[in-house]
Amino acid sequence: MKRKATSSLTKESMGIEKRSRMELCRRMTKQLLLKEVEKGNYKNLVLSPLSIDVVLNMVAVGSKGRTLEKLLGWLGSKDMEEIKSQSLQMMAVAGGDQYLEKGEEEPVLCLVNGAWFDQRFPPKSSYKEDVLKGIYGCEAKTVDFVTRGDEVVDEINLWAEDASRGLIKNFLPRGSLSPETVLILANGLYFKGNWEHDFKFDANHTKNRPFYLLNGDTVSVPFMTSRKRYRRCRSFEGFKVLEIPYQSKSKQFSMYFFLPDEREGLQNLLEKLISDSGFSYEYCCLGETRLDKFWIPKFKFSYDFDVSLTMKEMGMSFPFMENSEDIAEMVQIHKNVPFSGSQMIQKASIEVDEKGTVGTTITAFCCFAKRAKGKPESTSFVADHPFMFMIMEERSRFVIFTGAVLDPSKVE
Repeated sequence: MKRKATSSLTKESMGIEKRSRMELCRRMTKQLLLKEVEKGNYKNLVLSPLSIDVVLNMVAVGSKGRTLEKLLGWLGSKDMEEIKSQSLQMMAVAGGDQYLEKGEEEPVLCLVNGAWFDQRFPPKSSYKEDVLKGIYGCEAKTVDFVTRGDEVVDEINLWAEDASRGLIKNFLPRGSLSPETVLILANGLYFKGNWEHDFKFDANHTKNRPFYLLNGDTVSVPFMTSRKRYRRCRSFEGFKVLEIPYQSKSKQFSMYFFLPDEREGLQNLLEKLISDSGFSYEYCCLGETRLDKFWIPKFKFSYDFDVSLTMKEMGMSFPFMENSEDIAEMVQIHKNVPFSGSQMIQKASIEVDEKGTVGTTITAFCCFAKRAKGKPESTSFVADHPFMFMIMEERSRFVIFTGAVLDPSKVE
């Protein structure tokens, strides 16, 4: 199956769409961060905007009416053709399993999609063949959510564990699927990249240093550094941005670190990024700068959250699909079947060390039939207080992961 991106989008519409998606992930990060700060537990955050986009696109392509209108608004797309084109681009960015055979010379980005339909509501043949198989490369499975819910949970969990290379286990707890479940659409994303040769860290130079928490406390954690003093870094008003590229001969992936100047400046940084008219890609156009000091903490953590609940808290109407006809392009369903809405969840994990980065995520959407639950300068980059990060594919500008490190000593 060819997954060549044959986009008909103009540069202008592409720019609008990407700004909209970037704004959504920044607002979502802010919403989650504020909740964690209010709780006082300063939990680290990681989420995958790309994985959320893939699943929302899978839903949008099979929707119509008010549901499609809402999805087009969220995704910054004007019509169904843009959604399909965007989906083809997303699948094209992921190289698939063939990169696993190239060793450490290439970053690995795999997107795996899954679809499970209750036997009462089989998928439309056009959606099954043209959309799921033709665009997203997955087979639609017919299951029994009513009497064999836990068996379906086991099946989905095995799929999720395989898609995440064993890093995400027990994605769904037993008993979590209601008999009213109509369908589940899911995306599994796996990323692994080694730092570019000139930007690698020497483990012999890693040492413990203090990291300053938002509450004023400090923790001692391993910090990485290297003898190379010239890095892609730039200072902006109130924060610095540093880029570390991943080793590659084809696709271009980089990790960006957004470090506030103030130790308690993470929230102000988020406000700054959100208040700008669209994400400024100037933040990702960095020149070589001499770093007098250069330290970045190692970190490894996971994070799971209810995407639909977070969107509602952001003032975005979710759940949707209150009208069964809105998914008539997706499933065979009677007009008089009442719908109560849907839910979307995501679990993600990330590890950053001297060699590079490993990140993975599983995102699932569930629908229910009725109510259920400049010039080089000299500067320093010492990330010893809460900061943001983002992993992006440079050509497409797709954001693979984003998040915030509040306490690198926590390994959730």
